[in-house]
Amino acid sequence: MNFAPKTKKLLAIGTAGLLVIGVASVAVLALLISDAPDHRPTITAYADGTAVTVEPYLYCPVEAPLCAPDGVSASVPVRAGRPLQLSLPSEITSAPWIVAAVYSDGSDSNGSGNVVETDTLYLPDQKLGLTVAPVDDGGRELLGVEIRLPSGVISSDTAQEEIISHAIWSIATS
Repeated sequence: MNFAPKTKKLLAIGTAGLLVIGVASVAVLALLISDAPDHRPTITAYADGTAVTVEPYLYCPVEAPLCAPDGVSASVPVRAGRPLQLSLPSEITSAPWIVAAVYSDGSDSNGSGNVVETDTLYLPDQKLGLTVAPVDDGGRELLGVEIRLPSGVISSDTAQEEIISHAIWSIATS
């Protein structure tokens, strides 16, 4: 096609303008993505007809797992005969994870009694959900549950490897 010189000039200016707009859009998008907050996975807890989204109680980068907790425990009341059900995202279940269920027999005057913690380790992609009994085999009532993502660190005092949790989701059930 043979365009008039004025048309060629307008096409060149228009193409250059579109190119500048495209480059600017990509630059703005890259800036917005780099400044976006870190995504923190959540757990869905369900008991007795109520669903609650559980934010992390503690969430540290794997490479710096000794940060301070910046969250709170979620409260999901559980009644006898009604289990606690947990749905976990792949950000948790694609790595080894631990569920710590805490039970009490309420035998002393303040109601806490003998407290027992039962820890269970799950391997990656082994489970996406979990049902926690409101009463354990010993007749103790569920006080709470923690989901933990373990990390190994080397102790500066002993030069031995220790397992700590770099992420914890905490649920109080009473």
